[in-house]
Amino acid sequence: MNAMRSRVLAGLSTLTVLVGWVAPAPAAGQAAVTYDDVAPLLSEHCVRCHRPGGLGPFSLAGYDQARARAERIVEMVTAGRMPPWQPARDYGASAFEGEPRLTGADIDLLRRWAAAGAPAGSGRGAAPAPGVDWPLGEPDLVVPMPAPYTLAAGGGVEYRNFALPVEIPAPRWVRAVDVRTDPAAQSVLQRAQVTLDDTGTGSRLQEEQEAPGYPGLAPDHGRFPPGDFLVWAGGRRSAPAAAHLAWPLDPGTDLLLQLGLRAREQPVEVQASVGLYFADEPPARRALGVILDAPALDIPAGEPEHVVEDRYILPVAVDVTGVYAYLHRLGTAVEVMAEVPGATARGLLHIDDWQFDWQDGYRYSEPVRLPAGTLLRAQFTFDNSGAHPHAPSSPPVRVRYTPDDNSVRAEVFLRAVPVDPDDETELVRTLNLKQARNDLLGLQAMLRVDPDDYRSHTDLAARYLTLGQRELARQHLDRALALAPEHPTAHYNLGSLLVAEGDAAGAIDAFREAVALRPRYAAAHNNLGALLAATGSLDDAIVYYRLALQFGTRDASAHYNLANALLSTGDIEEAISHFREALTITPDDPDVHTNLARALVATDDLAGGVTHYQRALDLNPRIPPALVGLSWLRAAAPDAALRSSSEALSLAQQAVALIGADHPEVLDALAVAYAAVGRFDDALSTARRAAEAARGTAFAQLVPAIEGRIRLYLTFRPYRMPVPEP
Repeated sequence: MNAMRSRVLAGLSTLTVLVGWVAPAPAAGQAAVTYDDVAPLLSEHCVRCHRPGGLGPFSLAGYDQARARAERIVEMVTAGRMPPWQPARDYGASAFEGEPRLTGADIDLLRRWAAAGAPAGSGRGAAPAPGVDWPLGEPDLVVPMPAPYTLAAGGGVEYRNFALPVEIPAPRWVRAVDVRTDPAAQSVLQRAQVTLDDTGTGSRLQEEQEAPGYPGLAPDHGRFPPGDFLVWAGGRRSAPAAAHLAWPLDPGTDLLLQLGLRAREQPVEVQASVGLYFADEPPARRALGVILDAPALDIPAGEPEHVVEDRYILPVAVDVTGVYAYLHRLGTAVEVMAEVPGATARGLLHIDDWQFDWQDGYRYSEPVRLPAGTLLRAQFTFDNSGAHPHAPSSPPVRVRYTPDDNSVRAEVFLRAVPVDPDDETELVRTLNLKQARNDLLGLQAMLRVDPDDYRSHTDLAARYLTLGQRELARQHLDRALALAPEHPTAHYNLGSLLVAEGDAAGAIDAFREAVALRPRYAAAHNNLGALLAATGSLDDAIVYYRLALQFGTRDASAHYNLANALLSTGDIEEAISHFREALTITPDDPDVHTNLARALVATDDLAGGVTHYQRALDLNPRIPPALVGLSWLRAAAPDAALRSSSEALSLAQQAVALIGADHPEVLDALAVAYAAVGRFDDALSTARRAAEAARGTAFAQLVPAIEGRIRLYLTFRPYRMPVPEP
């Protein structure tokens, strides 16, 4: 019996493992148990996985299926191996939702049924309820694998990733997600995970494979949705809909479906689908992911109990609604604690017999309220003595994180909702700082192991640049390029550093080198276009923006930059289309709304201009171009339904307060607003100041128009924009 099996059985002191199990005869006087009696237990604890399309290797959804495995059912539940559940029971601050619990009486009932020969009774009761294929009901959108994947015959577990495009015309809010498989795949599916990929990396890797999907245990281009974890393993119930914590899904984002598949003696065709359930509107509160991890894990050879830990102090009060843990295969235990100031520590998760193949996420029955100042602590334990059933080699060897194998990691993900929504910004800020610190520690550790790892030098330079440490960034970029002069990411990061240093010409050269080495480098094309636009080379900039979108259609900044360049060259209709594309990706970007409003006004769509200027100011009330643009429309639109003179004056005064009383465009807008409310003396004096400020500057072309408005004010007439031509 191996060491891991010993640990499994050690916690079953009140149970007996039945080897060569023989059904005992019913006790005298006991009534015979039939399928009618055990069907509710099977429905509650087994059919959630053991159903057509579920994660169990066979179905127990009807009498015939259950009868054929009656003795096996008793063996597994008596041994405590089913229903599967990793967390320690009755531990911590709150029970977990859907925690399976079979009592002694439940197990005895199953034992008596099997002992009696598994009689049918009526033979009804555990047949799957309507909609069992999708326990949450029919999804709003089903995203299938485009083609089946053939799992080759053999042994062990294969992890295969499938990039699934989501066809939605506009952003949606997702309240729940589920995964189902075709029955043929049920015998091999061990776990499933869904992450999001807005980089296109998964699709590109998939295109390079002859078979559907691509291999990899921990792809770094997939991320969990904001504040959620989408993992399915044995025993996991589909999470109920949670519209109040729905998360955004943008058009062009791919779902990365990762399947853990245990090979059989014969090849098996695998087909699966992801079901999405949408909310009608954004949630009132937003969940965030609090990550505790061990950067660049390094497990010494021969170490039977290697322990690492991570900590984080909550800056604000939160409600923790769920937890997900991931450990490398050598993991044996994980414990997550919340140490509340002045109170007893509260347990959030404890798994003392980690099973890699049963990793799962867990949701609390009731949110765990933690005040500001709480210390969150995660402790991870690993066994690299050689006795672990997943030991990669014998004798054991050192196991450490490398850029080629980021599965060597330990991580806990807590789903946290700020109690006060206004605290979200502070929580995000401190989490970003924590992640930056852990990234630095991890990369520095890798360079201590391998000082010539050019990718770690490149990544470390990027982290230093983000933190404003330009000299340190330069040192590591110089080293990376000396080691690997044809590494495109190093040239890209060099370009970013040169931009920060104000060397636009050098940055252009660096980005040109990056795209020469990687022609499909969308971000480098976009940055190169932005630099060329800044130097006045709009035609060249447009070429690079189009290349950025050709190789990365999900880049909102490339759509926005291209739209602005097209607007400057007079191609207004196409500019509008790219502004709208940018908004499908980032619907809450006030700058995109502002510039779309400008473009719409240029096409005489004044109502559209009002709508998008107003939306920009709803998102950020301190955007001067939106204040000025909306003030003009509210003061001078030819359609009286669009005008509001008092609002126009307020908007113009806010713009003056932000920019100052010497900007010609702002003063002109203020004069128009004064005239709209009948304050013609103020309109005259303000317009004259605007004309004087414009003379001899880049705004000199405004002077004739301002002087024409002055003549209107002298005759006590407000300015009106021209009526659009039909």
